[in-house]
Amino acid sequence: MRRQLGFRHIETIHAIVLTGSVTGAATRLHVTQPAVSNVLKDAEERLGMVLFERRGGRLIPTGNAEALFNEIERSFIGLESINAFASRLHMERHRVLSVVCTPAFGASVLPRMVASTGESARHSLLSVHSRVAHHVAALVSSGKCDLGLGLEVPEVPGVESMVIGELPIMCYLPASHPLASKARIHAEDLLDEPMIALSSVEGVDTVATAAFRDCERMPVSVIECPAAISACAMVGQGLGFVLFDALPSLVCDPARLAMRPFVSQSRLTYRAYRLKGRAPHDEIDRLIALAREEMQRIAAA
Repeated sequence: MRRQLGFRHIETIHAIVLTGSVTGAATRLHVTQPAVSNVLKDAEERLGMVLFERRGGRLIPTGNAEALFNEIERSFIGLESINAFASRLHMERHRVLSVVCTPAFGASVLPRMVASTGESARHSLLSVHSRVAHHVAALVSSGKCDLGLGLEVPEVPGVESMVIGELPIMCYLPASHPLASKARIHAEDLLDEPMIALSSVEGVDTVATAAFRDCERMPVSVIECPAAISACAMVGQGLGFVLFDALPSLVCDPARLAMRPFVSQSRLTYRAYRLKGRAPHDEIDRLIALAREEMQRIAAA
């Protein structure tokens, strides 16, 4: 019967993958290099497989090692969270408010919300996480985050949601693009233009599909991005156009990007997500109210 790995083996493999060497792993773990080498050798013997290959003085993980690392990483994320919480307890900062939001929302709206909370609300440590739309509600459902803010997704069991705003579709173009001279952009204007598509991971891939539903064809997608912020950065480099709402325009360089209203009935809906049945939480309620206020300002601009 094959012997199982112990925690010492797991932390050693984790450290080697992160640092790429026995020396780096030894430094990270505060042990000697021979100790790391011995533990690695024992781990490989127990598993019956080679985990690393030597290339130019570095240890490169094999496919099996990478798969093992991904599983280890899930456990370490939880362990690091516990250690961080313990440290905050020691510093008497154990009030933590964990918020997860989509990238564009986190870069544009959330900073304004936090700035509006006032000093009285800053006794808590605000822990901010950025995820694509479908993962926002999932993190709230798992209890890892107290509040989710982002694009509307299908209902998640155990999670309640409320609308915080709706925004019309905008077209982002390179600032020097000829279409930037137009006051409004129609679908027909874009048929021969390279499109930067937002992937299904972000949850808004249907925007482009709906936009060109009545056209004879779709524009050719040249790049697919999981996040609108990344897509707009691509537009700023002259690589194509993208359809989204106004949030990226609040943080992108106006010298590189032109944003114009896109003629469409579609709108993007944003929601706040929280666990059902949780006791009232003044800070969460306040953040939801601030999110609504900021979204109303953006929609009215």
